[in-house]
Amino acid sequence: MLRANSKTDTSTRSPAILIRRARKSDLPLLQALYDQLHLNTYLSMRVPPAKFGFAFNKIARSRNHSILVAEIAGRIVGTCHLIIVPHLGHALKPFAVVENVVVDEKERSSGVGERLMEAATEIARGHRCYKMALTTNVARLRAHRFYERLGWKRTHFGYSLALE
Repeated sequence: MLRANSKTDTSTRSPAILIRRARKSDLPLLQALYDQLHLNTYLSMRVPPAKFGFAFNKIARSRNHSILVAEIAGRIVGTCHLIIVPHLGHALKPFAVVENVVVDEKERSSGVGERLMEAATEIARGHRCYKMALTTNVARLRAHRFYERLGWKRTHFGYSLALE
């Protein structure tokens, strides 16, 4: 379990948010969360459950990957994927990339995303990462405000190159 597991926002009396690593039994719920992240395009990117499970097993075995889920009262309500990237710069310290951050639309603004990012940060620090990075769509202004509120800074221009 991660240290962020037991945090509760007592000022609003919200239920405890448990953060843990994803399990294979979570995959249908993870898929549903990913559907919310991509909305119009994600359904066209879905893969069969067996293929999704095979990919999950491969990722879950890697020390450099952490797929986290957030639970409230036993329900999975959020997820993020943290990737530790070893490289030759910065005195050989790795960096971390955060991907697929999604909180169920009914639970947004309830502290779930913040708890996920705290847990991801804790893991990255445990790997001695010198930085964490993420990208978010330029149109997602609410997400930009969320990350800025958590202390993330816009330090670089980001580009992407579609390969498909």
